[in-house]
Amino acid sequence: MRNTLLTADRALRTLQAFDAEGRALTVSEIATMLGVHRSTASRLARTLAARGFLERADAGEAFRLGPELGRLGMLAISGRELAERARRPMSDLAERTGETVTLTVRHGDEMTTIAQVDSRYVVGVQNWVGRRTPLHCTSDGKVLLAFGTDGLPGGRLTALTERTITRRERLKRQLERARSDGYATAAGEFEEELNGVAVPVLDQEKRCVAALSVSGPSYRIAPSSFPRLGQACRKAADRIGAYVVCTSNGS
Repeated sequence: MRNTLLTADRALRTLQAFDAEGRALTVSEIATMLGVHRSTASRLARTLAARGFLERADAGEAFRLGPELGRLGMLAISGRELAERARRPMSDLAERTGETVTLTVRHGDEMTTIAQVDSRYVVGVQNWVGRRTPLHCTSDGKVLLAFGTDGLPGGRLTALTERTITRRERLKRQLERARSDGYATAAGEFEEELNGVAVPVLDQEKRCVAALSVSGPSYRIAPSSFPRLGQACRKAADRIGAYVVCTSNGS
């Protein structure tokens, strides 16, 4: 195939070869399927197994699909379903506030935007769907930290603006305040003059599955408006959460 990375293509073809439930393939079968030497197929299978995409079948020579594929598949399915459920409440919230509304979920030490409804104004927030951003410097990221179960991100807290919180103790105090208020805020911490307010989306077992936020320029979203926007977000988040029975990853 033209313009295709050969190793990646072989890895994907190998995974696609497991096309029936419970199917197992030996290294020789993988080599034949790919048209490569057995040693090449063996290295490929071991690499996929090390990453959790394959695993040994019954402690034998054959391989079967591993748990990592199931985890990613559940993330893709649940994220898509959650975004679809959230569309109407998000649109209503955007219409009510006039600002950009986003829905984010946690992925490791970052978060990913899975849905967005744009502001009615010319000056607004760019489209963030599919992009990953830090947790410590955004209102929705703080919500995922405050109400989730995975703890603070590892490593150094990077400063993106002069207002970014980089001290863990200060961040912890803000997370405690968010839990007390029911919403989190960010003022110029991710980008200069960009403010946001966010609340947790809770499933029917009261677990945080996502963060719902309203954001926009500071001259429209002043700190004095944070409590009002927090209440508006809470009402929309409750509508979304009413549809969410459970979640596989907790946050």
